[in-house]
Amino acid sequence: MNNPMYATTVARPSTQVMNRVLRNTYSLLALLFVFGAGTAYVAQAQHWSIGFWPFIIGIFAFSWVIGATRNSAWGIVVGFAFSGFLGVVTGANVDRALYQYSNGGELVAASFGLTAFIFFGLSAYAMKTKRDFSGWIAFLVTGVMVGIGAVILNWFLQVPALWLALSAMFILLAAGLIIWKTQQLVRGGVTNYIVAATSLLADIFVLFNNILHLLGFGFGDD
Repeated sequence: MNNPMYATTVARPSTQVMNRVLRNTYSLLALLFVFGAGTAYVAQAQHWSIGFWPFIIGIFAFSWVIGATRNSAWGIVVGFAFSGFLGVVTGANVDRALYQYSNGGELVAASFGLTAFIFFGLSAYAMKTKRDFSGWIAFLVTGVMVGIGAVILNWFLQVPALWLALSAMFILLAAGLIIWKTQQLVRGGVTNYIVAATSLLADIFVLFNNILHLLGFGFGDD
């Protein structure tokens, strides 16, 4: 798979370049997360939602546009648009949880806490460990494509148990991707901080939304 974010066959960049990419990535990620969280709040308050097919199309469209604009200022603009898109999707899920469960607020708070714990824990592990996770990418990309295909299939079948299984699957895949991408960042495998930041942002939102789904199923009070 030809991913513009990573360069595993070129010479290792200098420490100065690596530190700059790392700093830019997490600075942009923080800004994108704040914007996405704000969009999610507005979407929840206004009861906005995005349909299934616009969501699927939007994911692929944003992935392509971010890749196409990654080397220009437009890439940052598209990154914020992508963050807003994820925010609207998340806001709709939060609104659904608050409406469906009497303890919806507690579920949302727990999901946020677990997401933060998992992200920072996995990031710290990936930065410190000497284990090489570079070989994970083929498995992770395959898992994501299979998962997306299963989501589309189950949109027609509507099997509740499969939705739960897919949520668990996407949590594991997001966790694996966070470890892999973070290690690529600290080891100099990253060539573009815009793609890196938006990709990590997507993993964070995947974690939150799927954790919320599982917590709602297991601990939601009607």
